[in-house]
This record gives sequence, structure tokens and C-alpha cells, in this order.
Amino acid sequence: MESGFNNPPDIRQSNLWAKYLEGLGWQAHLLTSNSFAYSKKIPLLGRVVKIPRVTLPLPLKQIDAIAAENDVFFIKLEPAIQTNEANLGNILSLLKNSGLRGDRWPLSPTRTIKIDLTKSEEELLKNMEKDTRYSVRLATRHGVIVKQTDDFEEFKKLYYDTAKRKRFWPAKKEIETLWSTFYKEKAATILTAYYNNEAVASTLLLFHEKSSQYQHAASIAGHRDVMAPYLLLWEAMRFLKKKGCTVLDLEGIHDPRVRSTRTWKGFTLFKRGFGGQEVKYIGSFVKYPKLWSKILFFPTRFF
Repeated sequence: MESGFNNPPDIRQSNLWAKYLEGLGWQAHLLTSNSFAYSKKIPLLGRVVKIPRVTLPLPLKQIDAIAAENDVFFIKLEPAIQTNEANLGNILSLLKNSGLRGDRWPLSPTRTIKIDLTKSEEELLKNMEKDTRYSVRLATRHGVIVKQTDDFEEFKKLYYDTAKRKRFWPAKKEIETLWSTFYKEKAATILTAYYNNEAVASTLLLFHEKSSQYQHAASIAGHRDVMAPYLLLWEAMRFLKKKGCTVLDLEGIHDPRVRSTRTWKGFTLFKRGFGGQEVKYIGSFVKYPKLWSKILFFPTRFF
């Protein structure tokens, strides 16, 4: 991140995210005092391991130890390392020498926007694009009201209707487990925008140890002229700032390196309008531990 940007650990590397994944059948492995790997057994193959948003120094020895102890078939590592890292060449060499190879199907967004919530509300508004700032104020003039409801059933209805309209398939068990896990620990909330007493947009936010995520958002097809989603995200920023969060991750924008994000171009324009800093991660890396051990033992056979 830019100099001075307060960038707390990613929520995916928290004890709450570990509890969430355990609710989905994953096992959490503590790599270091502040990082986790998550594994799950796949019939006929063995265990797969994923390590999202892990920071430097990369715990490669610990990852290999978990792989050896748990009959791991496959590892996916997605470091919280940006493409502008000063010693990126050395990091990439280290990954390669550890048997990790880049792939093009990441589990976490490889490109996102982060908003510095330590700035004043006046600065945050000033950093928005002119049209976005206008849309926020227009929603207020239209009488749109944003409330903290924590009404998961109302949110689900909006979210599933949005999914049907935009032709994507929500993982219902994942969303329900995510909400129940974080809400129980007072680390999640739902804000909903109303127009003429009708719920027209809603968002599920996560926040933990000064980090926050714009996790899921939904809106109805009608009343687009009242600009409710703009006011909703602005009120989300204000809410999280008051909670003491120092950064808001808008959770993914279009990345030309990843074909599956081509459909993200629409909401990418929406998110960019709120200012913030674009973050481009180095991507996803995979390793097949059993195959790698064979390559090391029989080098002439595989090269």
C-alpha cells in the first residue's frame, strides 16, 4: 500500500474466518501466531489446502509441514503481496523454488479497491468522483434512508433476487454460515436502503480488528433513478469508520489477468467512483506436494 496507509491483516486470516470455514467442513491449521491454512479432505484424492491473503514472511516451511502431516494432494497459496512489492523478484523465485506455480483461477479477488477510513468524512467525500458524490446527495434528496437492520432474511431475499436477475448462483450455505459466525461475534452487520418504505438495496459488511469488507451487496431492479446503492455504500463507510475500522476492502474489481472477472466490469465502475486505492495482488499459486517430491527425487525423469 502507499506510504502511511494503515493496512490491518485481512479478515481471511482471522480466527473468525477460521470458525466460518470450520462450519463448512474445513480444518484450520495455525501456521504462525497470525496466519492460518485451511484444509479439507476430498474423496479419492486426499486433502486440499488453501492459504488466502497470507503476508510476508511467507510461512513456506510450516505449509510444507502441514502437507506432510496430512497427506495433502493440492495446495493453493494466495499471498497478500502486491505486484509493486520492492523485492518481488526474490519472492517469485522463492515461490518457484518451493514448487509453487502461478495459475489463473484464484479463490480470492486478485484486484480490489481499499478505502482509507482514517480520513475525515470531508476528505472521503472529496476523494470520490464528482458523479459519485452527486449520486450520494441525489439519493438523500429523493428521500432514501439507510438503516442498520441486521435483518438477514430481508437481505437474503434481495440477494437471491439479484442473483437470479444477474444470472449468478449464490452459495446459500456459505452465506448463511458466514453471517451466523460473524454476527454471533458482533463482527457483521446488514445495512439496508429504503425508498418509500421499500427495501431497495442492502449490504452485508464484515469487520474485525480494524479491517472491514464490503462482503455482499444486493439491489432491486426498479427505482434505479434514486441512486440508493450510492448512499448505501457511503453510509457503510461512515458506519465502519465509527466502528474504528481503518480500512474498507471493496472486495474485488475486474482484473484483465483473470477471465472469470470479465462480468465484474459494471460494478468495478461503481466502486472506483468512491475513490480509494487500487490494489493488485500477485495472484494465485498452486503446488502438488506428492508430485513435487517425486520431481526432487527423480529430476531427470521430469525435466
